[in-house]
Amino acid sequence: MERHFHEEIQKLRQKLLEMGFKVEEAFSRSCEALFSLNPRIAKEVIEGDQAINKLEIEIDEAGHTLFVTGQPMAADLRQVMMMLKINTAFERIGDHAVNIAQKALTVLQEPPLEGAFNLEDMFSATDAVLRTVIDAFLKDDASLARSVLGGDDTVDLMNHELVLKLKAAMQDQPRSAGAAIAYTLIGHNLERVADLAGNIAEDIIYLKQGLEVRHRVEFTGS
Repeated sequence: MERHFHEEIQKLRQKLLEMGFKVEEAFSRSCEALFSLNPRIAKEVIEGDQAINKLEIEIDEAGHTLFVTGQPMAADLRQVMMMLKINTAFERIGDHAVNIAQKALTVLQEPPLEGAFNLEDMFSATDAVLRTVIDAFLKDDASLARSVLGGDDTVDLMNHELVLKLKAAMQDQPRSAGAAIAYTLIGHNLERVADLAGNIAEDIIYLKQGLEVRHRVEFTGS
């Protein structure tokens, strides 16, 4: 019985890794759609969200089945709970990828906004955090997860600077206000992806070390 339970946990883990890879690809392609102004890619990201949602439901159902039928010990219970939390975070990142793709389509329909903004830098910083946390989960590496902590603060600062630049641009280019608003919302979505990656990193650390590191305060979980 115990062996079967651990085999099911490994299956759940593999599904969650698949989810992470799908979400990272969706996020990367949504930004590709924005920077290349490619409506085809944007629409593919939007349509692909159904597969991510389906996988999220499968993982959630499998995890809750383990609770009911597996009678997990405390350590196993913690592992399943953390994987279900990570599953939810991945699904939300997928939603943000869709939001970015939708806003990319909006930008295509608006008069172009002139000026230098830091969206590409924000994407690079956010994508690095997301890729690292998926790698940390893949390798079961709490130290690698720790390297993610604080990365969301960097993206937060970049987003603050972006908002200020876009407010100034809207005053100078009122005809392009629609594009500026879309870019503002894209910046918000990038910020949220980085925040969610940070949450996943915290869950990995708790899973491996039993340490609660939310709000950058550490204590041993009971």
